[in-house]
Amino acid sequence: MTKKQKILREAAKLFAEKGFIETSTQEIAEAAETATGTIFYHFATKEGILKEIYINLINEYLEALKQVSISAENGLSAVEKILRTHFAFSRDYRSEFTVCHRDMPAQIVFDDNRRNTMRRNTDISITIVKEAIERGIADGSVKPDADPVNDAKLIKAMLLGTARLTHLHMTEFDDAEKTTCDFCMSALRNRGKE
Repeated sequence: MTKKQKILREAAKLFAEKGFIETSTQEIAEAAETATGTIFYHFATKEGILKEIYINLINEYLEALKQVSISAENGLSAVEKILRTHFAFSRDYRSEFTVCHRDMPAQIVFDDNRRNTMRRNTDISITIVKEAIERGIADGSVKPDADPVNDAKLIKAMLLGTARLTHLHMTEFDDAEKTTCDFCMSALRNRGKE
């Protein structure tokens, strides 16, 4: 792990634990076992660290969604793999997910560039799901009357909602991954194929 990666990892943990505003760059430096000057060498500001956490997470996340969708045997399986990949990322990058769901929205309120970037990335993830649903309609694994655009948006909203509720400790699901996958598979499955 590079020094920059260690700073990002430790910053994400601290931001998730204490909050972005309450975490000082000195605390990040101590946790990353480096000097504050090194932090400012890699990131001009604390906000730059937050932005980099988001960029790294979303780029890896979107690439993983694309890859699992491509590798699936059919469209319905692609949707399920996308869902499961989302939950795996949510577990593996819990601190980063928490920070992105709690602190990034506050950062975009007055920043059109950040808001547009987040909107663009949301659109990309919706498109990945939409294309999986369209593939499923074409291969017969998804019901023919499914609405790829609206169903993809609903799935994305469900994933964002469950992530926010669980990462912000608003509620706990017994098994959010299983419940979400079962619900979506049941709603999309082509019953004529059974």
